[in-house]
Amino acid sequence: VLCAECIAGITVNMIIVAANIKKWKKPKSWNTCDMVLSILAVSRILQLLSILFFFTVCLFYPWLFLNFVYAITLAIFITLLSSINFWFATILCVLYCVKITNYSWKLFVFLKTKISTLVPWFLLASLVISVSSSLPLGWCVLSVRNLTHTSMDNVTSFFDAFDSNLYNQFLIVFLGSSPPFITFSVAIFLLIQSLRMHTRQMRSSGSSPNLESHFRAVKSMSLFLVLHVMNFICVNISLSGSLGDDHVGLLCNAIIGCLSPFIHSLYIICSRNDLQNMCISLFCSLKICAQ
Repeated sequence: VLCAECIAGITVNMIIVAANIKKWKKPKSWNTCDMVLSILAVSRILQLLSILFFFTVCLFYPWLFLNFVYAITLAIFITLLSSINFWFATILCVLYCVKITNYSWKLFVFLKTKISTLVPWFLLASLVISVSSSLPLGWCVLSVRNLTHTSMDNVTSFFDAFDSNLYNQFLIVFLGSSPPFITFSVAIFLLIQSLRMHTRQMRSSGSSPNLESHFRAVKSMSLFLVLHVMNFICVNISLSGSLGDDHVGLLCNAIIGCLSPFIHSLYIICSRNDLQNMCISLFCSLKICAQ
């Protein structure tokens, strides 16, 4: 199930990247939202590949976890990709919030005029923060280095290492994922609140607001919030080491965690005509190749 889910998620995000690259070739058709969405899709592809790799090693090569250099590298890499995904999704949400809302606050006015030049710096800063928040995870594993001297029967030493330092492990993961999650939630709240205020203003002035587009935007961002919360919980459970060596629990948690970015990427494809056309052309090409 997890393998099929990861492959489907990788395919969906590759469609998003391919469609935006195709759009980029056309003059004046590439915008900041497309750039952030493409980068988010690439990071999701890498995250899904890392999850597939992790469970493949757990299933076929569990003794590799006895090598603590490998264990530390894998732990830091998976945590890094999760943190990057959180930040990139947050930047995309903030970008939507700034472009759609009509607040007159000085901060929003400044962001509206400078957002296109600020986004690359936001992306770079998110990478630096993600690296900084992921590296301390290696210390949690190194603090129990004596487990490397256990017998080969103890293939769960990687998980035991996390269990022995569970509080610090949870603290590192939680502190690293909380800032983007809080920023994301605030941006979603401001966006939904702005849409509600705009609808009320148009009604009070006697205008007939386009409620369908407003409701569609609210439902879209509400879905984004629910999926982001679900992903936040699953990532913190899995990376905090609270499941220990419970492989079934880790697998179920990974299935639920991978479901949220897959559903969001699929929803983006269904809501945009250019992505739908790319998806249809891809399936037509596969059908022709199969004949």
